[in-house]
Amino acid sequence: MEELLEEWSWEEAKPLGIPVERSYAHKHGIPHEGVHLWVINIVGGIPMVLFQHRAHWKDMYPDCLDITVGGHVPFGLGEEKIQKEAYEEIGIAPSEDDLIDLGYFRYEERDGNIFHREFQHVYLYEDTRALDKYVFYDNEVEGIFAVQLDMLKELLQRDFEFCIKGFNGREILHRNVQRQDFHPLLFSPVMEGYMKILIQAIDQYTRGESVTVFF
Repeated sequence: MEELLEEWSWEEAKPLGIPVERSYAHKHGIPHEGVHLWVINIVGGIPMVLFQHRAHWKDMYPDCLDITVGGHVPFGLGEEKIQKEAYEEIGIAPSEDDLIDLGYFRYEERDGNIFHREFQHVYLYEDTRALDKYVFYDNEVEGIFAVQLDMLKELLQRDFEFCIKGFNGREILHRNVQRQDFHPLLFSPVMEGYMKILIQAIDQYTRGESVTVFF
């Protein structure tokens, strides 16, 4: 059976208790809830942002580096939403007390047969474990890579090639990357405001300040 999501009101930004098939929601612009978790790690005083390596077999954006953890909220799931997704994808389940809640980003994408409207609940989380301590349970993630925050900032401004370190479930590896290796929507106009707030929040956190920017 196809995954069921819960329809939300686009105007009132609240759930309606109505189940909807994922493919139907994405084709007809039925709003629903998603969760995003951005994991950061400070290594030797250098802030790193972790990106998942999407499986090569996925229908949408295969083999791309993407948000550390991201997914849809299944219909009927009321608690532990981001924890469920994080455990399945990278083997962690952070406590609510350790998460920084950045709020909901109202996302809308129209591209060919896709009409995607989603309320993306975004979290920030610092994790101190080494890259080779992550586990990929659902086979939708092939690995995890650490990107220096300064490199990410520069990549959002211009395309260039640089080296990153990762773990594929078996070994530590290094690879050269540029924009084409990342999820393309990270650099699209529809995500410009999202990425701006995210970078500001990470900057505040890594400077030891209270995070004051939210969606």
